[in-house]
Amino acid sequence: MNRNSMRIRATLVALATLLTLNPGAKAQTQSPLTLEQCRALALEHNKSVQIAQSDEVASDYLVKSAKTKYLPRIDFTGGWVHPGDRSVRPFAIDFDIPGVTPPGLSVPLDFIGIAPKSIYTGGFTLRQPVFTGFKIVEANKMAGYASDIAHEKVKLTEAEVLTSVDEAYWRVISTQEKVSLAHSYKALLERLKQDLENVYAEGMTTRNEVLKVQVKLNEVELDLMRAENGLELSKMLLAQILGADAESLTLAGDVISEEQLQQGLSMVIGRPDERAEIAMLQKKLAITESARKMVKSQFMPNAFLMAGYNWTQPNVYKGTQNNFGGDWVVGVGVHIPVFTWGDRLHQVHIADQEVAKAELELRDAQEKINLQVQQNRFKYAEALKRMEMTKLSKEQAEENLRITKDNRLEGMNNVRDILEAQAMWEKASSQDIDARVEAAVALSQLEKSTGALYKYAEQVRINDHKR
Repeated sequence: MNRNSMRIRATLVALATLLTLNPGAKAQTQSPLTLEQCRALALEHNKSVQIAQSDEVASDYLVKSAKTKYLPRIDFTGGWVHPGDRSVRPFAIDFDIPGVTPPGLSVPLDFIGIAPKSIYTGGFTLRQPVFTGFKIVEANKMAGYASDIAHEKVKLTEAEVLTSVDEAYWRVISTQEKVSLAHSYKALLERLKQDLENVYAEGMTTRNEVLKVQVKLNEVELDLMRAENGLELSKMLLAQILGADAESLTLAGDVISEEQLQQGLSMVIGRPDERAEIAMLQKKLAITESARKMVKSQFMPNAFLMAGYNWTQPNVYKGTQNNFGGDWVVGVGVHIPVFTWGDRLHQVHIADQEVAKAELELRDAQEKINLQVQQNRFKYAEALKRMEMTKLSKEQAEENLRITKDNRLEGMNNVRDILEAQAMWEKASSQDIDARVEAAVALSQLEKSTGALYKYAEQVRINDHKR
């Protein structure tokens, strides 16, 4: 079974879990969850992913908004003016009310003196850009690039969330295993204490020997309490990432095996140069290039068409009659920049530096990602080697504990030897758990750095859309 088939199968299993959720409520886990199911829940319910998706939707509207700049604008302007003392003559030849008097409408000098107390004016204006020095074209490109960045941000957030899910999942598994280990260790000590109490009752050992075991048992009970508290906190962290209820969260699985880890390494397929971070920086570079073109467009003329219809009461078009009158207005406007004391040239230099900075950021990110991939490969290989060593140490500690117990029965070892052997077994077992979890987390980090997790999230999204 190839990797995509395994992912699709895991996603279908996760879907069965999602179908049990209560609409409008937090994700409720009805049965033990696998890692694949936890990943699916996180992609569906994680708040960081939802925030990134909201930005993605908003960026799509930004693209639509930018396209409207090609279309003509139609505005309505209207107003009402009540003149003051009519005996006071205006000083200007024309009475122009900014924002109220329609364009092209001149009010005669004597208009205030003969007009009624109230003046009404209004009109529609249509403005169509003809040439803007390619500003609108570049603004649309920038909106498209910004939208692409928002889409890539979703992929980046999903990959980061998946990495967090993997780490939190394995931490829960680790603490579960350590709680189980603590219970086993406690049971060993309780059996040893019972045996010593029986021997002490027969006068074959001292009370001090029994107390040694009791002290160690008290320490283990405290460690067990800490492990159980750590398990609850680990579940709370995982539940927060999943958007689930920590109280009902249970996981299906044990500490990852060597076979699973070795298989996982062979399935780490991805191209670091296709990571979302690189795509985002490439789009950022494109935005700075478009911004530079927009700055250069300041050296070009701007032209627009204008048309409208205006009316007033009194009717200034027919001798200021006390009725509404209006007329059409059509025109062409041109704006040609001439001299700005070098301001536009300075802005071009600033834009050039922004482009250069974006290029450096892109190259720097590519180099760091390549370094990160290599570091994670080394880290994963080291984790596998450490896991082999802790496995061997655990086997040796188990054998040492067995031999110590046998020798105790034959009177060859004292209580201290047994306690030391049990402590060595507990420590070796705990280190083995840590090594396996470390290897599993290192594998997840390697998957992210190589881009494999990005493809995983994308495949899950494709499958969801198909359904």
